[in-house]
Amino acid sequence: MCCSKKYSGTFENIVLAILLVVTVALFSLPIIFYYISDIFVSISSTMILDSTNNSNISDIYNETFPEINCSTIPVQWSKVNASLNCYEYAGSICEAFLTQWSECAAMREGSSVHVGVTEEKQMKHESTLKTLNGFIGSPIFKSCAKVALPFLCQYMFPLSDCSTGTSYSATRDDCIIISEGVCADVWDLGLKFDYDLPNCDELPKANVALSTNLSTSNESITNNITCRDDFVKTNVICEPRCDRFEQSSHTETQIMIGSEVTAASIALLLSIVTIILSIKDHKMMFKYPSILILFQVIDIIILASIIIITAAGRDYLYCSSVSLLETLDNPTLFCKYGGALFHYSLINLVLWWFCNVAIFFHKILFPFQANRFERLGRNKYILATVIVVSMLVPLPAVIVGLTVKKVQYNLNRFPPQMCATSSEMWFYSNILPTDLFLGAGIFMLIIALWSIRKKSKIYKSTQLSTAEKKIILIFTSVSVFSLFSLGYVSSVIARVPAFEAALTQYFECEAFGHDPEKCSRSTFEKMYSPYMSAVAYFLIGLVSLTILNFVIKWQKMRTGGRTIVRNVSKVLLIKTNETSV
Repeated sequence: MCCSKKYSGTFENIVLAILLVVTVALFSLPIIFYYISDIFVSISSTMILDSTNNSNISDIYNETFPEINCSTIPVQWSKVNASLNCYEYAGSICEAFLTQWSECAAMREGSSVHVGVTEEKQMKHESTLKTLNGFIGSPIFKSCAKVALPFLCQYMFPLSDCSTGTSYSATRDDCIIISEGVCADVWDLGLKFDYDLPNCDELPKANVALSTNLSTSNESITNNITCRDDFVKTNVICEPRCDRFEQSSHTETQIMIGSEVTAASIALLLSIVTIILSIKDHKMMFKYPSILILFQVIDIIILASIIIITAAGRDYLYCSSVSLLETLDNPTLFCKYGGALFHYSLINLVLWWFCNVAIFFHKILFPFQANRFERLGRNKYILATVIVVSMLVPLPAVIVGLTVKKVQYNLNRFPPQMCATSSEMWFYSNILPTDLFLGAGIFMLIIALWSIRKKSKIYKSTQLSTAEKKIILIFTSVSVFSLFSLGYVSSVIARVPAFEAALTQYFECEAFGHDPEKCSRSTFEKMYSPYMSAVAYFLIGLVSLTILNFVIKWQKMRTGGRTIVRNVSKVLLIKTNETSV
């Protein structure tokens, strides 16, 4: 008998250890997955770039100017004597042009080509040129490519004569002729997609002019283009409409929006009822630690309200322009501040939950100390500390998202819903803290429940009151919601680079007119499940329901219900007797 108890205790301890190890492993996955996916994205991007025909740029130039002839070089340049940096050109795309340019600029023949940018920047510029070559190297843009690509080589890799301290750079004259003339359409597209094209006004005027071959005519191919229904023609290209473009099929989008609004409405209704009942029972709900549950309800009301308000005026609230690309460059105030409030409330929801779990953990494992704190009145100081810390922790990330343009709150789903920061910022400011707080909370919860189970076996009685059982139910519902959201958002964040690349490629394809055989939506349309976010909002409703269950006094309701039934029965009996008389 003694041995069986001993083995039973050992087995239970092993199970507990396994549970704790699994918990740590489970909450390590989002972090590991994020960094692994980052590596895969980097590798896949490199493979895509390497698979691009890198020789096209040099081939186009060599086909047009097969011999080194300075009278036919297609660009001018600015020659400046100044202190400069010299770096050997380490790329390959512009090698043919830079070699010829250095010959024409009367630099030493046969010497290696030196430029004024570091090797790191050279690699970045090479990558940009590879990407540009994806559409500028097309036969329909051949006349543009003949002059634009040498000019871009000039701009990105200004020559440096290390012996004389002379710098040779691209000129404002060529920039204006190219951007407003033969390459007007492509230039406009490049600016929309941030391909590091120069601002012509910032370039120097030409002071070395040969017999330039630049064409001044605008060979626009977009005068008679037809845009897709969810695109709009702006200037000379088709751009996605902010109020119409949908990343999933229209049917799936409508189902998703309807589900989200329904789930948010249910959560909002339950939360409002909870607040009303809490005010009625304020003596119990407005004290430590029950008030932390009310703070969670307030966060749920904020989250649900943003979803419902968005559905009511999506286009007006999120679209600063008809063009989606313009809107992405200039997000609306509602997008930025609504996204900040959503972000803040999400983190706060998990923080209130974590603090409540920590208090529960302390009460179960250290009951004498918890009772002593209560007798000495220290709970009010603990509550004040918890409130201040929970209110301050999300603020730095929110402030950065509002003030730093690179990571600012912006649209991340189409049609517009809730704005978020950049994927990297969202990981470090939302996913990572949520993962840590949730993992630590569940770790403590497992230990606390295990301790309760052991005590109940020893003392042959249940240690949990009805209120504590209700709190555990709240803990469980928030855990389920947070775990689901954590997994879903982690998978979304991991796919953001691929999604953005696919979307950019599609927008570039549609820019010069709709061609259903050429421009495919399949690269991004099925990348995200349109229903997962709706499931997350229904789980918020589940959290609201468990909190409402905590507030409701079921015993009083049963007593009140019996009283009402008895009174109604008496009234009906009297009416029946009067009728019979």
